[in-house]
Amino acid sequence: MKISVQTDNLRLLREALNSNCSSVRFGSEFCEHLLANLGILERAYELACEEEKEFTYVTPRLSNAGIEKLTEQLPFLSEKEEVSVVVNDFGALNILRHYPNLHPHLGRHLIMVPARSPWADKHIQGEEPFSERGRWIRDLYSSTSLNYQATIELYRSYGCQRADVDWVPHIFPSLGFLMENGLRLSVHLHLVPVTFTRRCHMARFLGEKSPEECSKPCLGRAFLLRNEVLKAVGLEFFLHGNAVFRLEQPSPEDVAELKRLGIAELILTMNPLTKIDTAGKIDDLVLSLGL
Repeated sequence: MKISVQTDNLRLLREALNSNCSSVRFGSEFCEHLLANLGILERAYELACEEEKEFTYVTPRLSNAGIEKLTEQLPFLSEKEEVSVVVNDFGALNILRHYPNLHPHLGRHLIMVPARSPWADKHIQGEEPFSERGRWIRDLYSSTSLNYQATIELYRSYGCQRADVDWVPHIFPSLGFLMENGLRLSVHLHLVPVTFTRRCHMARFLGEKSPEECSKPCLGRAFLLRNEVLKAVGLEFFLHGNAVFRLEQPSPEDVAELKRLGIAELILTMNPLTKIDTAGKIDDLVLSLGL
């Protein structure tokens, strides 16, 4: 099981490349306004090659303008061959069909996971385990949209053989089915997206006037959302850019279970929420998880 580090800026990428990770992922998973320009993408790829690390390009949901920008970048990556592109947008998936040298990798946006719901634990705990409804609740919150054969066949028709999933222990028992159907799975540590939008609430809160001219405060800041309802049920949500997350702390026991299942990759994200911002912190976390 390889360890990959994901980031969307060059400073943190350099830290990741100095760590003991086996590969790096570069790019924005959620905001198209953080999509790198071609020059930065070329530099990121060059840095990864210098350190002999595997390189994956990460892309978010995209508007027409974002699709145009991506179309300008893909010829460069296609020349390199054997590069994976994480796609979170059907438009991007369609475009990748024209680049057989690139490997489409399903991002989390394209995979529905009911257990992303912050209320999942409450639903499960509140039902009798052997009642018909209790069994239905557990089945619902222990699967993904990829647990349906038709969905797998659709994505495989686009050449997808890899997919990202969230750190949601409820769904871990169902991941074997996905691998039996030929999917190589990557599991994100820590950050479980609860919701995300095209319009950035963080930018609006901080008074940013234009998405195109945003000063990108998300590169250095994130916010705890204070709400009486959430406080009453013991939930914490965090606003980072145009996405809301909850934090899950991975345990060595869960990592051992994923190893046993045959998960291909674990992903550590470097950003203000995880507070992983140095090569040393990456290596310490990997060591603490028994990897």
